[in-house]
Amino acid sequence: MARTIYRWDEKNQKLVEVGGDYVPNNDSRNNIVSDLYMDGVRATDGTDIGSRRKRKEYMKLRGLVDADDCKGIWEKARKERDDFYSGNWDTEARRRDIVESMRELKHRR
Repeated sequence: MARTIYRWDEKNQKLVEVGGDYVPNNDSRNNIVSDLYMDGVRATDGTDIGSRRKRKEYMKLRGLVDADDCKGIWEKARKERDDFYSGNWDTEARRRDIVESMRELKHRR
C-alpha cells in the first residue's frame, strides 16, 4: 500500500499532493522537540532539575505537585467558596460554638 504525501502550499493556502520523490525542506520550522529546554534549569533553592527525572524526584521528595494535578480539588474548593458566599454554609453547630465562645469571653471579664 502506497502512502500519499501532502504538503502545505502557502501560495494557494491548501494541501497539495506531492510525488514519492518529495524531500522536505529542513528549515528551522522542522526542529525536533526534546527536553533540551530544561537543560540547566534549577529550583529556587539551587537544586538542579534539568531533566524530567530530576524534576519528578525533586517534586516527590518535597511533596510538590503541578497545578494540572489539582483540577478536581480546585473544583471542589470553588463549590465550597460559592456555598460560603451564597450563605449556605452556616450550620447550627457553628452557631452554638459562637454563642459558647461569647459566653466564655463574658465570664473572663
